[in-house]
Amino acid sequence: MRTFITRIAVLAAAALVVLATPSAAQESARIHLIHGIPDTPVDVVAGGEVVFADFQFGDTQDLSGLAGQTLAGLTVNAAGTDTVAIDAGDTALPASGNYTIIAHLDAEGTPTLAVFENDTSAIAAGEGRLTVRHTAAAPAVDVLANGEAAFTSLSNPNEASADLPVGTISASVVPAGAADPVVIGPADLGITDGTSLIVYAVGSLDAGSLTVLTETIDGLGTAPTAVNTGNSPVTDDAGLPVGLLALAGIALLAAAVPARRLVAARVR
Repeated sequence: MRTFITRIAVLAAAALVVLATPSAAQESARIHLIHGIPDTPVDVVAGGEVVFADFQFGDTQDLSGLAGQTLAGLTVNAAGTDTVAIDAGDTALPASGNYTIIAHLDAEGTPTLAVFENDTSAIAAGEGRLTVRHTAAAPAVDVLANGEAAFTSLSNPNEASADLPVGTISASVVPAGAADPVVIGPADLGITDGTSLIVYAVGSLDAGSLTVLTETIDGLGTAPTAVNTGNSPVTDDAGLPVGLLALAGIALLAAAVPARRLVAARVR
């Protein structure tokens, strides 16, 4: 009988671990959504419901609370309308890790979504990380740092990255293999100790709207001790079934040493 009860306790404990996994995944994920299409306010829709209304160019939404979930029928619509600009279908969000999703224009000028996994590896003391992502309606480009080519032939939707000494660099973007014209910049970029600076080239060359957006990830001077998470208008409040909790409690009670005092534990 005791063997049977012990097995029940083990199975119940395993079930509790499985059911708790989505919450643990959310705590270990950082997922940001950036609006990178100039002059185009949008609504983000999932499951037929507006998740983010009137999402403006350059703004960021935190999807970390939805890590590990699938957004059914994800679309990006022209704000206040049913006109679909981007149809992403059923979109599974990563359960863990550090990601940025950006709504942007592809090389031909069509709105699309790109997903980038952010490098959170440790950065040596006295250095910062610079990552440049080409998410603009433009041909391949070279990225110059202080007049010298730092990244060459970067095309949409690719990225290039390097760890650089702390300081300020003058960055500009030119057509691949050419010294001019300068299509973006020059702009001063600060390289900060232990910080990853991510620069997005966005907009359209033909429309004259090329510009940059930036985001930063701090605390990389050593291995990260915490991961920033955030709230989202969509929440998942599903809790553990009461019946399963009761079964686990009964099984553990029966398996306990009779003379041992039981201490109630709060399930978080």
